[in-house]
Amino acid sequence: MARGTWPALLLRARAVDDSEELVSLVLADFSPVAIHDLAERPLPPGGLWDPTYPPIRDPPPTPLNWNVCFSDEDERDRAAAAIHSALPQLEIEPIELPDEDWAAKSQQSLTAVRAGSFIVAPPWDLPAEDVDATVIVIVPSMGFGTGHHATTRMCLRLLSTLDITDHTVLDLGTGSGVLSMAAALMGARSVIGLDVDRDAIESAESSAQLNTLPDTISFKIADFRVEVPSPADLVLANLTGGMLTSTAEAISSLVRPGGQLILSGFDTTEVDRVRAAFGGFDQTSCLVEDNWNALLLAARQ
Repeated sequence: MARGTWPALLLRARAVDDSEELVSLVLADFSPVAIHDLAERPLPPGGLWDPTYPPIRDPPPTPLNWNVCFSDEDERDRAAAAIHSALPQLEIEPIELPDEDWAAKSQQSLTAVRAGSFIVAPPWDLPAEDVDATVIVIVPSMGFGTGHHATTRMCLRLLSTLDITDHTVLDLGTGSGVLSMAAALMGARSVIGLDVDRDAIESAESSAQLNTLPDTISFKIADFRVEVPSPADLVLANLTGGMLTSTAEAISSLVRPGGQLILSGFDTTEVDRVRAAFGGFDQTSCLVEDNWNALLLAARQ
């Protein structure tokens, strides 16, 4: 649906520091539509920074200067309060940003990526039919997880190592639904993708229609901390370090005895805290990419 403006935040730092990393961690708990980097430095095609786009290699350091766009004013205001609490020195200004079709330009720059036994591709960059991989078609949108972020790729790589035939799977914070679709295509008996973001679920359902999927998959708008689902053989949780540690007990209870758990969304500085929070599990594998981490854990019998 066309719109004239988007609720946004103008974020500015006075000096080069770690503001970008800290703001990115805070924003991971919200649903920014896109982030427009106003700094004069190399940017992805379209002139936009998007959390699903591979990072520019070794950009010259500049102070943070971002327009962060949100789907509604309430989400923008909650994000502003969280950013101010974490970085009180940052200049934060609520603005209305004219719609110049920046989201579409950013999305069109994405191409197919391979992760483990999967290729995640937008409709405009489908691989050859005889490719030796399982292809998942995703329309990039507000739900992150297109496969272009290291955390999603590592989850897919870990998932590729498992035999989940006839397993039940829960995907917490499903985003675009790519991990849920991957599990369904691997032969899982039941896959449920949960997310509190209605836009993410709508995105997942739209992308699911572009794939030939078994009828074992479903998506639902729900908070697993409030509306507790039944435990599963495999739980996928590509969230944030803070979310994982604060909800570790709730997530652990969703894994059946002897089941498995794939965690990602946290960086190297957080991995020890995340691992300690899941003390009832044995670590099977750990992946690291671009300072992001992913863990495959097995629940003790």
